[in-house]
Amino acid sequence: MSNQLINLLDSSATGFNRIADFVKTLAGGDSEMPLAEVLIISRVLFAVVMIGFIGYFFDRMKLSLLPVESNVKTKNRQG
Repeated sequence: MSNQLINLLDSSATGFNRIADFVKTLAGGDSEMPLAEVLIISRVLFAVVMIGFIGYFFDRMKLSLLPVESNVKTKNRQG
C-alpha cells in the first residue's frame, strides 16, 4: 500500500514540476519545455474553456426557451 502512495505522490509531483517549468518559461526563465508538453497543456486548457462555453450556451438556451414560471399564486378575493 505504501508503494502505491509513493507512486501517486511522485506522479503528482511530476505534474506540478511541469506546471512550474511552464510558469518559469512564461516568466522568462531559461527552463525549456518540449513542444509535446506545451501542446498537451494547451489542449487541456482549450478543452476546459470549450466545456465551459458549451455549458453556458445550453444554460442560456434553456432559460430562453422555457417560460419562466412564477412561484407567486394569485389569490381570488371574495368581497
